[in-house]
Amino acid sequence: MKKVSIILLLVTICACSSGKHKIDDDIEVVPVEVSKVSKDASSFIEKMEVVPLETKDSSLIHKYQKFMYDKEMDIFAIYTREQTIFTFSGDGRFISNSNKVHGQGPEEYYMVVDMKFNPYLKGIDLLNPYGTIYTYSPKFEFLSQRKIKAEFPVDYLMALSPNDYIFTYPFLWTDQEVLFANLKTQQMNKASYSGTISGNNMGQECFHRVGDDFYFVPQGLNYYFYKINTTEKKLVPIMYLDFGNSEVKAVGLPGRATGKRVDKDEERSRIVKEAQERYRFVKESGQFVPLMKFFNDDYVYVYFDWNHIGLGGSFIYNRKTKESFLVKDSKPFFMPPCFAIIDNVLLCICPPDRVPDVIERRLMTSEQIQIMEQLKEDDNPVIIKYYLKK
Repeated sequence: MKKVSIILLLVTICACSSGKHKIDDDIEVVPVEVSKVSKDASSFIEKMEVVPLETKDSSLIHKYQKFMYDKEMDIFAIYTREQTIFTFSGDGRFISNSNKVHGQGPEEYYMVVDMKFNPYLKGIDLLNPYGTIYTYSPKFEFLSQRKIKAEFPVDYLMALSPNDYIFTYPFLWTDQEVLFANLKTQQMNKASYSGTISGNNMGQECFHRVGDDFYFVPQGLNYYFYKINTTEKKLVPIMYLDFGNSEVKAVGLPGRATGKRVDKDEERSRIVKEAQERYRFVKESGQFVPLMKFFNDDYVYVYFDWNHIGLGGSFIYNRKTKESFLVKDSKPFFMPPCFAIIDNVLLCICPPDRVPDVIERRLMTSEQIQIMEQLKEDDNPVIIKYYLKK
């Protein structure tokens, strides 16, 4: 009966939303393909490489949660559920871990909700929900501790200059807002965005730097990408993911997608309940939902799900040639969710015993195949590099 109700509601939504979504002319539209699978990986991938992360007693990683790479510093940083951060060089050599500075003493951090490379201090920012930013070198030497006095908890951050930052609030507290803050003057400005249809439980990087510009990609089901205007302290939509007939329409969906500024805990509890109702409905509907989205000057990457059983699809779009490629249902090979794109290289992380499942040997050199064959089941995770054809 539950499935019948979902189907009937979806039919109603489609009937009420048959019109084409209107997009401003100055917004780049990316047509997302969700059904026409690419026939051969070699049609869009030039080569594949593996970067094993060095395995030793002080570098063992369990239950990793977030991963980053910084090209200028040539460093990987990995954050675990135990709130320990590990750093590795670009070729996988272990640098350090944060155990020695994880605590509640002087120059130590606790309750981290996000981490981000800081190009101005040449280190790593760690954020706790109360607005304290701890910054450490890649070897976890203490660099700085600063704080903002935000009206609500914060959960993601990015440095825009040595003193200027941008933050997000957890969805509950506001209706699609980000916070601009100057750590020196404590001046704060809020900026709104729109387009969120539902949440999702797959955390993704929402703040990005591409060249000298900064961008915001909203969490949850939202088809827009925004440029961060650091001068006017606002978000400007610059890109839209067009899923065509597979687009999820907000009209008629149960529950709610976003939070709201309220004063009473009872109202917040109601907001959470309604948001969970919306999320469960969308998840169980079988519609295509983008979970991870990022881009650079040349490519757009989208990882989407439609069956909530862990087998999603990866869509790659070349912004210069307008060509697109789709990996889905393990065809033409199985590509796990990627976490970044550097130039023309997509990066993902994979347990060592799964590496043979996510590569094609014919696109690897003999030296790379040998490295892969030497991996052991209890080794650290492995970084996979997919070199896209330009």
